[in-house]
Amino acid sequence: MLARAGMQMPGGLDEVAIDVEGRRRTYRLAPAPQARAPLLIALHGAGAEGIGMAALSGLAGRGPGAGIAVAFPDGWGRLWNDGRGSSRRARPDGIDDIAFLGALVERLAADGVADPAAVHLAGISNGAFLAEHIARHARMPLAGITLVAGAATADSRQASPRPARPTHVVMFEGTADPIVPYAGGPIGRLGRALERRPRRGRANPGRVRAVGAETVAADWVAANGISVAPVIDRMGGAGADLAVVRMAWMQPGRPQVVLYRIEGGGHTWPGGPQYLPPRLVGAAARGLDATGLILESVGRAGEGDGR
Repeated sequence: MLARAGMQMPGGLDEVAIDVEGRRRTYRLAPAPQARAPLLIALHGAGAEGIGMAALSGLAGRGPGAGIAVAFPDGWGRLWNDGRGSSRRARPDGIDDIAFLGALVERLAADGVADPAAVHLAGISNGAFLAEHIARHARMPLAGITLVAGAATADSRQASPRPARPTHVVMFEGTADPIVPYAGGPIGRLGRALERRPRRGRANPGRVRAVGAETVAADWVAANGISVAPVIDRMGGAGADLAVVRMAWMQPGRPQVVLYRIEGGGHTWPGGPQYLPPRLVGAAARGLDATGLILESVGRAGEGDGR
């Protein structure tokens, strides 16, 4: 799929294996040039792999160039257990992905590659749901999260309506995402079909619902103790293909929350390739560099800048 989209797999990313709960788990690493660097763990979407996430995002090359180590772990069966309590699809074989990511951080910290006090998660779709679930429930120490084409699942939010610990949050969400609705709702076309035709008294079995992007942003604004209104900017200009509204909640001394609302954007990585036809995943925002903005956010979080 990535080759058809014109993407090349990045070189130099050898597969590394670690044992977690008796299972062989794998990841790839793009180390920073310096030791004990901030660590960004990039989580792929359902059906993908870490190497594909590296190709989609461009983080393998740009991360180390910004002084940030980037790890690309592989989900078990190409899926992440993102906290959807009723989803067989999202809980393959009872896998504990939080234990896996914790073991990954421990390995990279022990090897001197990463600073365990500066760990960030960035995920797309299923990977975004996992990142938000981990941060919302404070299941591992995090300096920040980035959510792309996915905010939170209703199951995770119901279990913890307010995130447990302040965290820097950046979100990139398309208003025309056909898989994870911007305003919330059943996930995917199959999820919508099942919700229209409940089976055995259960709505949307095995798929669950997404929470709206702005609702999730508001959750994090409250958790971070931000009491000021957002600064709202309309981004764009020459060459921009989709309009973007940037909503930034910034208060000195508080972790910031930034939501990039991509008008007409789909289930894609902003600035990345159109990896599937728009009729399937919606349009990619070519004029918005999510990768660059993520790396800037990791740098600001490391400087303790809450503005």
